[in-house]
Amino acid sequence: MLKVAIDGVVQEAQPDELLIDLINRTCGSVPHVCYHPQLGPVQTCDTCMVEENGRLVRACATRVADGMTISTKSPKASAAQVEAFDRILSNHLLYCTVCDNNNGNCTVHNTTKLLAIEHQRIPFRSKPYEVDNTNPFYRYDPDQCILCGRCVEACQNVEVNETLSINWEDPNPRVLWDGGSTIGESSCVSCGHCVTVCPCNALMEKSMLGHAGFFTALRKSALTGMIDVVKGIEPETGYGAILQVSEAEEAMREHRIRKTKTVCTYCGVGCSFDVWTKDRHILKIAPEHGPANGISTCVKGKFGW
Repeated sequence: MLKVAIDGVVQEAQPDELLIDLINRTCGSVPHVCYHPQLGPVQTCDTCMVEENGRLVRACATRVADGMTISTKSPKASAAQVEAFDRILSNHLLYCTVCDNNNGNCTVHNTTKLLAIEHQRIPFRSKPYEVDNTNPFYRYDPDQCILCGRCVEACQNVEVNETLSINWEDPNPRVLWDGGSTIGESSCVSCGHCVTVCPCNALMEKSMLGHAGFFTALRKSALTGMIDVVKGIEPETGYGAILQVSEAEEAMREHRIRKTKTVCTYCGVGCSFDVWTKDRHILKIAPEHGPANGISTCVKGKFGW
């Protein structure tokens, strides 16, 4: 076993273990957005910056070494984490209370709270693209996309369909299907990996939209008005008070959304996942690191109900 000092406490690490996994396993959590344990280091968000022997390193891309001294909360590390997340929020309009993804597992929401972000320091800039609704099962909203690359990694290296990419040379980058096709005209096989790993509401199951929240079924003009009110008071109140409201609404959802673990019966692989339901309406299928499938599903398991 290797010895690594994290925030003054010596922890035991496995050889070749990623620093981010060690920190999350022993010390709670270091901020991270693009990292997913079943995708590995994507290295696009920089919110997992920590100080290692005086220098900043990405916790998601650093292997542990015996004798390391790590600080996750030093002024240098904290400033780097907040600066990185500020850049992410410039691509995302926070409206958690009226968002169908306000269910406790939104990485962007949770990181905003973890870093105690009070104000959007880099103004949100809308992207010049329409929502892509051409797939029968899910939709992509470029305006909410933080360009973390999780979906691309899942498509390229988990599903190995190689449909998704991001053109970083574009002045307004977005996730592309087959280089710029609509989802419905692309080679997408609707496995749902991209939707499963999305850390926000950019990629969402259509069965969730307008059904998950207490306010999300309101007509668009009403939702827009509520979002405008929140954005108007944010400079005075900060996000802290606003997030408290969204978390109260999230807690209310827990009493009406059921999550039932089951095993898919379409074939003999034995994929397991949680079925989210509200009353008699299926909201979504959420693979939760099952022993046979991990985060993976096929179109039948994810959407064939």
